[in-house]
Amino acid sequence: MKFVTNIDKEKFNKFVEKHPKGHFLQTSEWGDFKGRYKWTVHRVGMEKDGELIATALLLVRKLPVVNKTIIYSPRGFVIDFNDLKLVEKFTEFIQDYCKKLNAVFVKIDPDILYKERDIDGNIVKNGEDNSHIIEILKILGYTHKGFSLDFNGIQPRFVFRLDITPSEEDIFKNFSSKTRYNIRLAERKGIEIVEGTREDLKKFTEIMKITGERDNFITRPLFYFEKMYDEFVHTGHLKLFLAKYNLNKGIAVVEQKIKDLDKELKVLIYKDNLENRDAVLSEKIAIKEKLKNEHLQLLKEREKHPDGIIISGAIVSKFGDKAWYMYGASDNIYRDLMPNYLLQWYMIKWAKQSGCKIYDFRGISGDLNKSNPLYGLYRFKKGFNGDFTEFIGEFDLILDKFFYYLWEVLLPKFKKARKILFKRK
Repeated sequence: MKFVTNIDKEKFNKFVEKHPKGHFLQTSEWGDFKGRYKWTVHRVGMEKDGELIATALLLVRKLPVVNKTIIYSPRGFVIDFNDLKLVEKFTEFIQDYCKKLNAVFVKIDPDILYKERDIDGNIVKNGEDNSHIIEILKILGYTHKGFSLDFNGIQPRFVFRLDITPSEEDIFKNFSSKTRYNIRLAERKGIEIVEGTREDLKKFTEIMKITGERDNFITRPLFYFEKMYDEFVHTGHLKLFLAKYNLNKGIAVVEQKIKDLDKELKVLIYKDNLENRDAVLSEKIAIKEKLKNEHLQLLKEREKHPDGIIISGAIVSKFGDKAWYMYGASDNIYRDLMPNYLLQWYMIKWAKQSGCKIYDFRGISGDLNKSNPLYGLYRFKKGFNGDFTEFIGEFDLILDKFFYYLWEVLLPKFKKARKILFKRK
């Protein structure tokens, strides 16, 4: 076996693409993208008889003041973690290589299932269990960072993954009844899904900011998405999709409702023997007034937005036979039209038509208590009937114990103390 560095991008990608544990975040393009943000990128691996048998995309970040670095291999390494000898040899290589880069530690969060769970989060009896891989990595010197439940790590530890190898019809049938209803409702009400352009990223970022303020999370700036778009769209590995409210269709739906209601009212007027006729009439008239106001409002909206209104959007990536829902954003308006359900269904179909076998909905919380603010996210993704997937978590390969202690213990304490101090001021 031979350790190799500076692997050709195309050769590197081909290996990652075909490997069972290949991931979008381990591609050469992701490295190039992160290289725009003060990360230095290293593509390393191991060969046997001239063929790659393991790779790792290493993102290296210099620490301020001290001549030290931290290294992260997102969803890495791309290796058979059940091959103890291979993992041991590769770890030795990584240690030697990263010590030369003055690394304090190397962080990995492998794309490996921890314990098989059902859709409700319960551990499946006699199901798949990869606890032994955690123990293997510990023996090899890695420090396990624990079993976080929420979004405490760099990447989510819990996701939903959907097998999209069945037919579209069968995939749709397996959704929950509520999810199927909401998808149809969105279509019926006038929601359309369109592919966005680079220019549309401005609107997507605006809606993302609204989403972040509503759901209390930090969002990315426009230039981040623009650079991501520039790096990946031309390779076919990324798409921006938007949910647009077609106001012409929306108006037509309301007009038809008013016509149908007028017919009901005419029948009711001449039904002398109907109990509580006056009450029923009043109720129907009130509904009609509400529809007329909605119609008037939509007409005004159409004057401002003749091409429709973008009310949600999503960025989806694909690599090899997998697709990942990367970022999503939804406005506060017209949420009752259920655009996000239709948007997800459209992206699932796109992924399937692109040759993917797995659609990854990405992060959910492992805390399924209904009082958890993140429970709604779980409930939404659960409706698509994917596999509740728990990963083994993060591991740090410590190369400098002193600076690692500073990084893990003293620095967080200093940040906390500074935060308290500024609050008092």
